[in-house]
Amino acid sequence: MKTHPSRMRSRLASAAAATTAAALMFTGCAASAQSESSGGADELTVAITAYPSSWDQDFVAFDLIALMLHKNVYPFMVDYDVAEVEGGRILDTENIIPTWAESFESEDGQNWELKIREDAVFPSGNPITAEDVKWSKDRAFAAQANVAGVYSMIGLTSPDQITVVDERTVRFAQEWPSALSPQIQALALFVYDSKMLQEHATEDDPWAQDWVAQNPADGGYFVVNDFTPGQEIVLEANPDYPADNGAQIDTIRFKVVSDTASAAVQLREGDVDVAMGLSSPEIDDLADVEGVQILSAPNNDLLQVTINTESAPFDDPQVRQALAYAMPYDQIIESVYGGEARRPESLVPIDMPGYDDSRYEYDQDLDRAADLLESAGVEDLQLDFVYQAESAEQERIAILVQDALSEIGVTADPTPLDPATLGERRAAGDIPIQITSGQNWVNDVEYLVNNQYKTGAFLNYSRYSNPVVDANVEAARTVTDPTERNELWSEIQEQFANDVPAIPLVQPDFRLPVADHVGGFVQPVDGLLRFNFFTAD
Repeated sequence: MKTHPSRMRSRLASAAAATTAAALMFTGCAASAQSESSGGADELTVAITAYPSSWDQDFVAFDLIALMLHKNVYPFMVDYDVAEVEGGRILDTENIIPTWAESFESEDGQNWELKIREDAVFPSGNPITAEDVKWSKDRAFAAQANVAGVYSMIGLTSPDQITVVDERTVRFAQEWPSALSPQIQALALFVYDSKMLQEHATEDDPWAQDWVAQNPADGGYFVVNDFTPGQEIVLEANPDYPADNGAQIDTIRFKVVSDTASAAVQLREGDVDVAMGLSSPEIDDLADVEGVQILSAPNNDLLQVTINTESAPFDDPQVRQALAYAMPYDQIIESVYGGEARRPESLVPIDMPGYDDSRYEYDQDLDRAADLLESAGVEDLQLDFVYQAESAEQERIAILVQDALSEIGVTADPTPLDPATLGERRAAGDIPIQITSGQNWVNDVEYLVNNQYKTGAFLNYSRYSNPVVDANVEAARTVTDPTERNELWSEIQEQFANDVPAIPLVQPDFRLPVADHVGGFVQPVDGLLRFNFFTAD
């Protein structure tokens, strides 16, 4: 194992004085009181199926394991609070709380002031200062990747817009006021130990990208105590973490296993306490195993049938509407998910602010579906119904959809594609109809539409273009009043219902198989588990 370099440095003692954090504008967030050192006990072993591709959050791509670890070990200035929803605990995206920040507030939604907690320190012993925040965000803009991308959505496009006021205070001057600002900062406002990273920088690598890719730059809820690339990562509760949502478990040991089947076996045999990434059938198989429990909470991961609106005959809205009337919605929920799922009646997830189910009229009605196809002049339609090869749930859904469509004279051949091929074909835009799923990292319609349904959006696999949708999401950019925003979102959802660029099928509950002594689970609306909430009874 490697011992993290910062563990060999002296550690400054954290201050015991309490601080009061001001409420965030537009979030209604209560102050987060400072607590004593992270208090829990014992150890949890977590099975993961891959070692993180990089420890560098500015450059890592679609690696959910890496991003989950980053969320637990990086010092974020703010994060989500917790809310109760239908008997489960979930991260509350409408309330952002200070963590390493003492306060983060705005009078106008455009100009924000961050104040760092007094005596905040990195694991190296270096103080967390405004200069660290500034250097970290300069690095992000230089990378022109993750953070720079999401910052552009709130009018932060240049490092000059982020300025140091004093040792503990930073100002963010956006080009416009944005309701997305608190959530975007919960996603992006993490800080590097700039002094430590600069020690590893070179003339050819001024931001120490090579070093950070291989070495965790930590100091969040947890610190990285040891790591063996490809095998194991050991986290310890950060004794200097100041807020009241600090880690409840002393040690979290991430164990890399070969696949999800191995993770399930190890949980069954008591070799691990948490098994991540399991499919719904694998989780079902563990439901009656002694010593195992299935933690569950509502989820905003929406699975849908996405239709290429430029590909004949799907360029006719009647054909897309016909498919929407043909879908076996209830059968999918019961047969694939055993009832552990909800049916969304919009392309906006159920728990997203602005969700409006009054516009969507498509219950399964095979006669109506057949009539629409006839009206569109379509008969003997044959199609390849694409889904992700490794997904047992998507395979089962594809078979159910195949059976339903056969009732209206449509032949849909389930077509699995491996991730590489699927990515290539999605980028090329040549898949007529496919199953897609995903969880929005920002729980907001503006974010969703900008990424998936605005003309030319990066994830617009439906090749959808609607002037009302484009105009409304553009108009919403500077609107911060929730009522005004919801009116815009309702109009967008009406367009979605008429145009059917995709068919919302199901929102599976977030289910996590764990040992029966594990508690404290909070469903992560961004898909990134926070292990600071976990307990071991």
